[in-house]
Amino acid sequence: MMTRLLLTCATLLAASCAASVSNPPVPNPGTASAMPPLSTPRVATVQQLPRAVTSQQRAAVAVLEDAMRSPNPLERANALEMMEGQIEPLRAMVIKGLVDPNEGVRFAAAMAAARNGLCGLSDQMQPLTLDPSPSVRAAAIAALARCKTGMNQTPLAAMVLSQDYATRANAAMALGEIGNPSAAGLLRAALNKPIQASDPVVVRVSEMELSEALVRLGDRSQLETIRAAFFAPADQGELTALAAQMAGRLKDETLAPAMLAMVTGEGPRKPGPELRLIIADALLRMRPVLAQQVSPLAIEQSTNSLSEVRMLAAAVLAHDASPASEAVLNRLLEDPEPRVRIAAAGAMLRQAGSEAGIR
Repeated sequence: MMTRLLLTCATLLAASCAASVSNPPVPNPGTASAMPPLSTPRVATVQQLPRAVTSQQRAAVAVLEDAMRSPNPLERANALEMMEGQIEPLRAMVIKGLVDPNEGVRFAAAMAAARNGLCGLSDQMQPLTLDPSPSVRAAAIAALARCKTGMNQTPLAAMVLSQDYATRANAAMALGEIGNPSAAGLLRAALNKPIQASDPVVVRVSEMELSEALVRLGDRSQLETIRAAFFAPADQGELTALAAQMAGRLKDETLAPAMLAMVTGEGPRKPGPELRLIIADALLRMRPVLAQQVSPLAIEQSTNSLSEVRMLAAAVLAHDASPASEAVLNRLLEDPEPRVRIAAAGAMLRQAGSEAGIR
């Protein structure tokens, strides 16, 4: 359960992460929103990548481009996230994603544009501000606001105070991405008006997401909420995992010693491989020098019978450029499970770093 919860968080609507913690749904493809015809800018495909790109990088880009044609919307959304940083191939995928029939994919495409500053796609982004999905509208507002288009951000206020989990979570994400400190008061107001949910874990996850957005706007005191969640009871491992991921994104090294102990520790209370790998990935985002100490866990789990565990192992190996890790990623790039191949491709591209390009 926890792996499915966390692996859908970054790419699908936030409802997939916490509104139904025990069984996060994958959105079903629907009908594409009515949009005016879009012009298609010239973009690079895998055949047009710079000569300096390695054969492994070309293979990784090809895997992600192929995944963008999958009938499974989760694979398409994951592919968008894994391509981030590779500007020209990403641009081509975002153009497709913005008009995808699935709202989760449109959301992933708009957030990828926001995070990667694809301001050349502002005209393509504009129709999504009228999308039927409030989460997609929030992502489009974030992308346009990041591009200094004078986009009206007022709709995010009502979204972040909504009692709908997905709407609130994605509005908070959008506000954090925009980075306007004036939104801090609005996020605090949302904290004082918690969502009404029968599952206390859902309520706490919502609070953590608002706290993360506030930290991104400069309020470091909110890190205490995230740190406390890391030490949640064992039966609430999803809180520990989410707190670790947030610490990794925010580079909050206060938790690093506890995270390392949980990844490398032994004994009867040792967490399962899923939680240890999630924490390992977050830890290496802060302290990449620990890769040699942590990567053996990922190499060991790369042959796990569960595809979700192999995906997590690939994410950890993105931080280790050793020959052993590269060999494992090459093997996972040919895994029979499509989402494992996507994760391995993303790991290879993360090792390569961001590609320069006109954004």
